[in-house]
Amino acid sequence: MFAYVAIGGMGKSALTWFWLQEDIIKKGLAPEGIIWWSFYDQEARFETFLMKAIQYVGKGEIDPKEIRSTWERMRTLYNLVYDNRFLLVLDGVERLLRAYAGLDSSYQGDEVRGIERGDFGECIEPNVSSFLQSLASGYPKTKTLLTSRLCPKELDEVDGCLRKNLEGLDKEDAIVFFYRQGVMASRGEIESACDSCGYHPLSLRLLSGMVVEDAKYMGDIAAWSRQYPLRSATGIQKERHILEVAYNSLNPQKRTLVSKLSAFRSPMDYDSISIFNEFETQKEFDEALIELVDTGLLLRDAESNKYDLHPIVRKYCYDRLTDKEGVHSQLRDYFASVPEPEKVESLDDLAPVIELYHHAVSSGRYDEALDLFYERIDKPTYYQFGAYNLRIDLLRALFPDGEDKPPRLKKEDAQSWTLNELANSYSLSGQPKKATLLLASAHEIDEKLGNRKGVATVLGNLAHQQLAIGDLTAALSNLRRRIDLCQEIKDEFREAVGHQELGRLLAYQGKFEESEKELRKSLRYDKEYNQKQGQSIDWGYRALRAFLMSNAEEALKAAKKARGLADVRKVEADIIRAEWLLGAAHLAKGDLEEAEEHLNEALVRDRRINLVEFEPDILLELAKLRFAQGHKEEALKLAEEALGIADRCEYRLKQADIHNFLTEFYLDAKDFPKAKEHVEKAKERAECGYGPAMKKAEELARRIEKQAGH
Repeated sequence: MFAYVAIGGMGKSALTWFWLQEDIIKKGLAPEGIIWWSFYDQEARFETFLMKAIQYVGKGEIDPKEIRSTWERMRTLYNLVYDNRFLLVLDGVERLLRAYAGLDSSYQGDEVRGIERGDFGECIEPNVSSFLQSLASGYPKTKTLLTSRLCPKELDEVDGCLRKNLEGLDKEDAIVFFYRQGVMASRGEIESACDSCGYHPLSLRLLSGMVVEDAKYMGDIAAWSRQYPLRSATGIQKERHILEVAYNSLNPQKRTLVSKLSAFRSPMDYDSISIFNEFETQKEFDEALIELVDTGLLLRDAESNKYDLHPIVRKYCYDRLTDKEGVHSQLRDYFASVPEPEKVESLDDLAPVIELYHHAVSSGRYDEALDLFYERIDKPTYYQFGAYNLRIDLLRALFPDGEDKPPRLKKEDAQSWTLNELANSYSLSGQPKKATLLLASAHEIDEKLGNRKGVATVLGNLAHQQLAIGDLTAALSNLRRRIDLCQEIKDEFREAVGHQELGRLLAYQGKFEESEKELRKSLRYDKEYNQKQGQSIDWGYRALRAFLMSNAEEALKAAKKARGLADVRKVEADIIRAEWLLGAAHLAKGDLEEAEEHLNEALVRDRRINLVEFEPDILLELAKLRFAQGHKEEALKLAEEALGIADRCEYRLKQADIHNFLTEFYLDAKDFPKAKEHVEKAKERAECGYGPAMKKAEELARRIEKQAGH
């Protein structure tokens, strides 16, 4: 892999495209095929890239729609490119990183988000991280070239990735460029002009465009500079200075036009941009577009006849848009007229409604945007695609004052619902701590409104997050408060769910008799009211309890009941939980083939909907399975992958389990220092009250002492 890294406007994409055309294709050096994929297009998501690339590389013989999960598509594509000689160009990879992800990424300059947290260079999706790392290692025949404002953090330690920081244009090249553009000047005059913008390619394009297109000076840079003096600047101010000059050189009507066009997030056709035609005649409007293209402020693809702006230009012009709400309101009306698809089969089918949502938010219509989300986006992104990161981006837009403030919605019950939904999406994407903070805000609103059912719901959701991060004391308190409250308001359903969750928590604490009593209460209610999904979860938690008690036979019986009941409502998370526990129980009984079947099914389903919460557990059981099969290298890799997810998400209980397995792994290898290192970490993680894990860690510590002593 070769990574071109530079700030916006440095010419990464242009240079790569020129090299591809002139030095590869024209010279007959092209490999079997070339894939150019730009993540700057709003529809160019990672999932869409996988679909299109599989179709191309597989020569139409593989239907990616029949491949059930993003993970499987990723592996399918990797296997295809590993054995075949393709060139893969990934342009604009920063859009996959935390620093540039989000609905408003099109309007972002080189300012980096999340720099205070230190995660700005990380991929927003774990699947992307894994895919990039695999392309850069293992010697695939296909070679990858990526361009990005930031090099993905996941590639920092990968030997197979060569990184080059692209800097300003060479002085000699800049002079040649100016002459070819039609600038009339001495070498010294050109050098002086280029110095003023730091040889930044986009700035040089804008500067030469202004000089050549000026009707009075017609390419005479010396005369033009006397009229528009270029001040000296340093760093990024050099590029901004030229943008300022280019923008201000336009008359007010053209400045207004290009600023309005910057509100589009992606390439637009002529009909789309015509909604901003406020010129007296069509001819004047067309001439304005031609001038903007000639100066370099507006880009036009002659083949598709679509217009676009460079991200840096878009950012600058958008910042100077005076009536943002009014312009986004116009765009909201425009996208509202786009017909709905008859059937939503992919995230791309949601692109028009997501644009409509974005412009509704940007025009200040937050309540309308929430209605759009609820009616057209919520269910497909949650149940159908598991697009939790997309949900986070969309819902965060309703929090313009920050997530520590309520969403900007008129009704407080809508605020509470939104906080809960955003918290839920954070939870499912492996960010329980963020979920906890939002749920605390939702709890405050429900308390204020006197919404006691809402309070009970939030207390249960809070406990779920607290259990994940190992705050078992707080989780226990919240669940008991929920049960008491439900008894006061005679809400039997929410009370039953409270008993159910309390039973699970007590099992993790090793209080198995108390756990059984609580699970019996929830199961009694679910049977009485024929709650099939509730019964599936009840039996799933009973299987987990038996598993923690090392009772494989009881775990297997309970997991089988959970799996059968999960098929009634077909809630995917319930099916995944049951398959995971079935696999774990079969493995504990020594039924390796049965374990393989169920664990693979669990992992495929889990990754199909990007459900992070269960993934470390499934990977850990697969690691145990591979260890039992004698595939120790693969076992270690799976365990480390599970630990990476658990560490990133701060899943404390899962960390304890994984460190215990790694202790056993290194004990088997007689690597006592590493075994001791992992057992100490397991004990530290289990100190939160995770009884079974602490008991196992202490037993392993005694084994280490005994074996190391020999």
